[in-house]
Amino acid sequence: MLASAWEFAKRNKGKIIAGGVLVGSAIAYISTSSKSVVLEKPTTAAELPNQARRHYIFDSTHRSCDQSITDLIPSVVTQIQARFDVETIQDKLKNTPDLTAEQKIQLWDQLKKNVFCRIVSVAFGFSILTLTLKAQISILAADTCAQFEERNKKPTWQSYIPESMSSMFVKNGSTQTDNPMDIGNRRIFLQCVQYFTLRGIPELMEFVAEAVSAELQHWKLTDVKTKHEMRDFFDKVSYRISFSGLLTKLVAPLDEDVNAGSSVMKLLQKLTNNLESSKSIHVLSSLLDFYFSAALKMVGQEEQSLVKYVPAFSNSFPVLTSTAFDSPLFNSLYSSDIHQFSVYVFNS
Repeated sequence: MLASAWEFAKRNKGKIIAGGVLVGSAIAYISTSSKSVVLEKPTTAAELPNQARRHYIFDSTHRSCDQSITDLIPSVVTQIQARFDVETIQDKLKNTPDLTAEQKIQLWDQLKKNVFCRIVSVAFGFSILTLTLKAQISILAADTCAQFEERNKKPTWQSYIPESMSSMFVKNGSTQTDNPMDIGNRRIFLQCVQYFTLRGIPELMEFVAEAVSAELQHWKLTDVKTKHEMRDFFDKVSYRISFSGLLTKLVAPLDEDVNAGSSVMKLLQKLTNNLESSKSIHVLSSLLDFYFSAALKMVGQEEQSLVKYVPAFSNSFPVLTSTAFDSPLFNSLYSSDIHQFSVYVFNS
């Protein structure tokens, strides 16, 4: 499996590098946006009561988060299109008249597999990206609030001391602790997004290819399937992929020999604990439903042969990957489930 991922990475190195540029820009945007909540209006935030300040910081950071998720989508789409090529197979079937019957069946089988893999990869890729960034931003927003509350506990004159001079006033020879709100720590923490987009997505697609192939192995193109059976198929594939520890493996695989006491590791541990929580698994399932339901809406009849599902599902790809109003991504970003999950992480 990993060998396949490596071969895919080599074949599409240019596209992945281009995606990395977008990821890096988005990470910088998140860092700047979340930092500006504290720096641009220090008087306003400082004067707010604790509860009002928490709402203000939470809402501000998540508005920037939604835009960052949208900015990352093209990089993910490019990788899915390259790994599960549909257009080339369709072109061969349309423009190669001398294909034998056996060759046509082989091409149709590969087309069937790639079309299904695209749908599942988009559903999981977009949903995990949404969960990860929402969780990260909630964690950073909570730490920002904690920093304000800690400052308010200090004597009035001490709260005006710049951070760069605070070490001059440390009492009893104690040393300054590693600050999780340090810009370097925040930037390293946000690199999880880059890891997922550049390494997690290719690995996810290998899991998808394996699960889809296993579920399709007894399905023939001539088999008649209902829309209910197709939805059951997506659920079975999702069950195969959603093994324990999946999100940690794709987003932030932690080494046991790394210093667990560092601020960055504490942030990462908090992230992985929230991503592997029962709350996260429930929300992931609800996010996947937006994409699978949208794909099934492209099918006109309630019952038809599998070969007729393939073109309909192929045509659903632009709909599933859209970032426009009422797209699956838009609906998931503004769903009550993702909001509740963000609040859950923020308060954890």
